[in-house]
Amino acid sequence: MVPVVLAHRTRVLYCSTEEDVQAVCQRTEHALGQVRRDVGESLAQIVDWHPDFAFTHTFHTCVERIGAIPTYQQFREFALDDADGQKMLGHPSKALIRGLVDDGCPQWRAQAAMRWRIGNAYYGFLREAYTLVQLRQRGLDLRVHPLADALFRVDAWVGRRALSLRVGNKKFRQGASAGRKAPAEQLLADVLPPLQFDTIEIAAATEFGAVHVPTALHLDRAAARLKGL
Repeated sequence: MVPVVLAHRTRVLYCSTEEDVQAVCQRTEHALGQVRRDVGESLAQIVDWHPDFAFTHTFHTCVERIGAIPTYQQFREFALDDADGQKMLGHPSKALIRGLVDDGCPQWRAQAAMRWRIGNAYYGFLREAYTLVQLRQRGLDLRVHPLADALFRVDAWVGRRALSLRVGNKKFRQGASAGRKAPAEQLLADVLPPLQFDTIEIAAATEFGAVHVPTALHLDRAAARLKGL
């Protein structure tokens, strides 16, 4: 799959509009289905699972393959039916579920936990797409690439200013030091000439299954910072 990563070119997202993202949010089926949080987070093997091909690569590849930001059902079809989608996510997720079932886990629980894991990743991607579109509409030539996200926690950049989008969550990352995920500032601290870093951090979602995005105020302030105003 290395050739797929190296050959990736972001095109579709740069042509997408706020209306495109909103339409997807309206058309998509509920990415978490009927899974309750206590069930979705009940299996550590899935909660902490990271496929060899990072989720962000799979989402970006799907976007370019179908020529649009996908609904959840379109993304699921890509993961289950497309040859690359199967290698990236479909086959590995099924293999993990089979292994858990072989070890005695009820199949319904393993499948529900996987739906929760993938569904939340999907909502995260929609949030990133919405942020990209909104900031580009504010006059920023913001760029994205799945490698920057997967390796360096950089969700977008303009010039030598790197932007990270974070949802407050003590388990993963919140503020400058809390959480288990190393921030971009740490991962890229030795880059020369040095980069400048900016963060949009929003509070944790309060509505189940909705796409949780930055407010207009968050975006206006981030745009001003990225422009150096």
